[in-house]
Amino acid sequence: MSSKTFNKKVLATSITMILSGMAAPGALAADKVTAPAAKSDNTEIIEVRGIRGSIKQDINNKRFSNSIVDSISAEDIGKFPDKNVAESLSRVTGIGVSREFGEGEKITVRASDPTKNRTLLNGQYVGTADWFILDNPSRSFNFTLLPSSLVSNLEVYKSPEASLDEGSIGGTVVLKTRKPLDLAAHTVNFNVQQQYSEVSEETDPIFEGLYSWKDESERFGILISGSKSERFVQREGLEVLGWNQQENGDWNPRVVAAPIFKQERERDTIFASLQFAPSDEFDVTLNVLDSKMNSNNNNSNYLLMFNNESADEISDVVRDGDSIMSASVTGGEGDVRWNHINRVSKTDINSIHLDMNFHADEYSINAQLGTTEAEGGTYNETSWEYTAASNYDFDLNGRPEINTQVDPTDGSQFNGGWIWGGNKPTTDEESYAQVDLELPVDFGAFTAVKVGVKYRDHKRTQDREAYSWHWGQATDGESANYMSQILNNQCPTLADCGLSNGTQSVAEDVMSGNVTEQLKHSSAVMRELGLGDDASYAVHKTLGEIWEVEEAKTAFYVQGDFSGDGYRGNLGVRVARTKQKAAAYAFSSDSGGLMTVENPGINDDLMPSSLEWQNQSRTYTEILPSFNFAYDLTGDQIVRLSAARVMARPNFSDIAPISAPGDLTVANPTASAGNPNLDPQLANQFDVAWEYYFDDASLVSATVFYKDIESYQTSGTSTESFYRQQDDTWVEATVTRPENGPGGTTTGVEITYQQDFGNGFGVATNYTYTDAKNDGKRDDNLLGSGLVLGASEHMANITAYYENEAFSARLMYNYRTEWYKGLSSGSEIYNDDFGQLDFSTSYTVNENLTLVLEGVNILDEEVVEYNVDKSRVMSRYQNGPRVILGANISF
Repeated sequence: MSSKTFNKKVLATSITMILSGMAAPGALAADKVTAPAAKSDNTEIIEVRGIRGSIKQDINNKRFSNSIVDSISAEDIGKFPDKNVAESLSRVTGIGVSREFGEGEKITVRASDPTKNRTLLNGQYVGTADWFILDNPSRSFNFTLLPSSLVSNLEVYKSPEASLDEGSIGGTVVLKTRKPLDLAAHTVNFNVQQQYSEVSEETDPIFEGLYSWKDESERFGILISGSKSERFVQREGLEVLGWNQQENGDWNPRVVAAPIFKQERERDTIFASLQFAPSDEFDVTLNVLDSKMNSNNNNSNYLLMFNNESADEISDVVRDGDSIMSASVTGGEGDVRWNHINRVSKTDINSIHLDMNFHADEYSINAQLGTTEAEGGTYNETSWEYTAASNYDFDLNGRPEINTQVDPTDGSQFNGGWIWGGNKPTTDEESYAQVDLELPVDFGAFTAVKVGVKYRDHKRTQDREAYSWHWGQATDGESANYMSQILNNQCPTLADCGLSNGTQSVAEDVMSGNVTEQLKHSSAVMRELGLGDDASYAVHKTLGEIWEVEEAKTAFYVQGDFSGDGYRGNLGVRVARTKQKAAAYAFSSDSGGLMTVENPGINDDLMPSSLEWQNQSRTYTEILPSFNFAYDLTGDQIVRLSAARVMARPNFSDIAPISAPGDLTVANPTASAGNPNLDPQLANQFDVAWEYYFDDASLVSATVFYKDIESYQTSGTSTESFYRQQDDTWVEATVTRPENGPGGTTTGVEITYQQDFGNGFGVATNYTYTDAKNDGKRDDNLLGSGLVLGASEHMANITAYYENEAFSARLMYNYRTEWYKGLSSGSEIYNDDFGQLDFSTSYTVNENLTLVLEGVNILDEEVVEYNVDKSRVMSRYQNGPRVILGANISF
């Protein structure tokens, strides 16, 4: 339940402000809300409870907003089987969500990829960091760190206002937390849940709790909430690690693989809010957030190195067009490998936010101060590879099949190969201060003038180290090699030293063949051998991947709010100035880019003859006007118009002045580089919307949007010479560097239909069509050229619900067509159509106890990725369904 108080005579103009400030129960049980004592008795209390009540609140937030906004209340979030905010956002029109490991992680808004959208907590940036070593620090937000229970309500601004932070091309998500003075004293909510995952066959706990207190005068309050969840993530499937085009035009898979990924994901979140309102005119709120996620993971991959085989060993080739889909390798010389990766990973974010408000008849002022920090990444990684010579065959058509002559359950047939490792920690921090002033005016149609200034000091870093076990160390005057002794003498096969630990079934629902029965590797034994107290290895700084980016961002805005007979809106301009400093190592070309920092052995340190930490600075300023207009066609129909100029700054990793060579021993060496002179992406956007509110919980709306994007990021290539230390030679490598490219357009239509049919039944649906075009020339030799990241042509949601006084149920289906995801294993990768069916039910036993049963991905939808042509599969992953059973307790 949620309520606010207001004078009846200002209902029409105040309802949007009231509802947007409500505190509602979310994934926790219903909050108890009381009216502030300072208000008079001439008030009316709005109660919001249940699915229908939350839909009414969401519709009213949309209806009375000045901009094009979608919202979800906490009650609504609580009725979804969503364990983080990204999954809740997937229900919003125009938003697509990536589910890389079976859980929502990053969002796309109106065909703008995750790096081109902003997420704000109580109006401010929250530091973010990724745990996965293959992720590069970007401007996208990792939603796995924010449980849904943290949020009171969320809003998605698709048309900007001058008073809203810049930095988004697609949309800005504003998450709001609860405040203690909005809740009854001694409000207690507690959730206990168990989550069963079918693939891992593990049951994991989820705990959530909230306590809110305020004094008798209702001037001071404290709220504390926390959540603790565990989830054993297991992803199984098929992978093709890149496709190569042969001289005859055929495309062949480089490596065909059967992976199994496992992760122990533990998330702990604590949030506290202190609120003090010594008078009706002044209040101050202090919010503190700390969220940690331990995400240690391991990956086993059974590899068929098809690209390494000679033509006379390959037979039974079957093609689909120009793609080799199946083949056999004979002669007993096939290259079969078993790669085992163990990673120690984690992320940690925290923020401190102070919000102060003063209201007078002549003006209102808001001041905010805060800081946020995040650190995360992979802190230790070891990758072991064992090899065998064996016949094998594969068939990628339909349900893939893989068979090898060597027994995948017999580790004694796999001989020691090699080991490598390293770490990749990242940090993200921002401090900010802002002041906003609102002046009521009576100047024509204008009712208020808002002005504000904001300063942000942002810093993003990445470190990178590589471990080396293959080097000499003096022992009685002779050179010894620790890892060669382990691999050749102590542990010559995968069956020795306890490196394997029983067997397991892998992806039987995804593919067939004898590789679906595999041995398990022992992460603990491998980690101890590679990184334990007795291990001997060197640590090298990977100079070409270490960087630091700082941004000093200053923004000023002025905005006028206007209203009249049947219309309202705002007009404003925001000026954003960015002072950028990007730094990295500049080192001489007589080095392979490594600098030994620990345990060099008898070999000389790997050290460039010259090494310098260099900074490159630039400053740019953007002027961003915006206009929002809403007109009441009738009492229940609204037409909206909006126009704005928007911007999104380039990714941190792309503007770092780095140059990182890849493997210089291959036939065609490559390298990657950054570009500190990348410009921000700019766009002029326009929206036209029609909304028909034919009941208090029913809505039909249609929005046409258009974005004229001035520049998409593209890539340029050049040839540079690099020193190859292995044989003391210089080699030519192709260097790929991001560049400012041509622009493009995005045109789309959003349609929403929601209706409450009465007697507890209702439906909520939405559909989005998007036509995103990149004007850049499509060049098959330049990967990613002419493409738009994250854009699905069609996206849809449908939710059917029923509720009565004791029971509620929702059945939800989320769908999007294929989209381009970027580069993987040197190939362009697309995600095929994806649809997921979820359900949520609850039964109220009494006013203190509600039982919950939820299901996620209950049809076991697979994640399928491909390279350009759908016949060239890149992966088929099975994350599996999950079932959650729990109880919500409140008093």
